[in-house]
Amino acid sequence: MTGFSKLHPFVEAAFFLLVLAFSMFVSHPWVQLLGLAFAAAMALSCVGGKKFLRQLLLIVPLMLFTAILNPLITHQGVTILFYFPSGNACTLESVLYGVFAAVRLATVLFWFVGWNAVITSDKFVFLFGRVIPALSLTISMGLRLIPRLLRRIREVSEAQKCLCPDSKGLRHAGRVISIVITWSLENALDTADSMKSRGYGLRKRSAFSLYRFTVRDGAALTYLLLLGAAVLLSALTGKLSWQFYPMMQGSGGLWTILPAVAFALLAAFPVMYEAKEAVQWRISQSKI
Repeated sequence: MTGFSKLHPFVEAAFFLLVLAFSMFVSHPWVQLLGLAFAAAMALSCVGGKKFLRQLLLIVPLMLFTAILNPLITHQGVTILFYFPSGNACTLESVLYGVFAAVRLATVLFWFVGWNAVITSDKFVFLFGRVIPALSLTISMGLRLIPRLLRRIREVSEAQKCLCPDSKGLRHAGRVISIVITWSLENALDTADSMKSRGYGLRKRSAFSLYRFTVRDGAALTYLLLLGAAVLLSALTGKLSWQFYPMMQGSGGLWTILPAVAFALLAAFPVMYEAKEAVQWRISQSKI
C-alpha cells in the first residue's frame, strides 16, 4: 500500500483511531461485518497474499475458539437450540454473540496489521515524540523488537553453522540466544546514548521532519473527520444500537443504512485511495 502510506502520519493515525474505535465499540452487525471486510482487504494489500494466508492460519483458529467458547460459558437468551449434557441451554443469542465477538477480534487484528505496515517507527516517534518522548521511543523500539530478533537469530544461526557445522541441539540454541541477547542489549545501550546525546525529549529541542501537511492531506483528513462524525453521531443517538441478550434487537431502516454506508466509506478509504492512485498512474503512463 504505497499511496495511503504517503499521506501525512497524522491523517493515517486519525484513520486507524476512528476505525478501531468504531470496530471495538459499535456492536451493530453491519458495522462489524463491513469492518471485517475492509480490514481484511487492507491487510491483504499491505502484506501481500502469502503473508496474509499465514496470518489467516493464526486468526481463523482464534476466531473459532472465541465463537465456540461463548455458548459454552454463557447460557442467556430466549431462543433455545438444544441442551448440553450438563443441563445448560445453548441459545441462538449466545451463539451469535460468540460469532460477532470473533468477528470483532479478527477485525481489530487486521486493522493492527495495517497499522504496523503503514505507521512505521519514525512516524510513531514523529506523532508522539513531543507529547510522550520516552514512552514513544520505548514503544517504537518494542514494535520492531520481535522482527529484529527473529532476523538476528537467523543470521547468527547461519553464521554458527558455518563456523561449527557439527553444532546442533541445545548447545547450538543456547549459543545463538546468548549472542542475540548480547547483541540486542549493546544496540539498546547505543540507541539510548545516541538519543540522549542528541537531546531527545528536551522541551526546546527542534527536530527535522520530512512530513509536511499539504492540501491533499487536509482534504483526506476532512473526509475522514466528516464521516467519523456522522458515524459517531448516529451511534450516540441510537441509530446503530444492537443487543444480543435477552433477545436480539436493534435499530434498522434508512437511518441505520445511512451511517452504515458512512462507515463503509470511512473503512474503505485506503482501498479507494489506492485505486485512485493506480488509475492516475495508468493515465499518466498512457500519455507518454
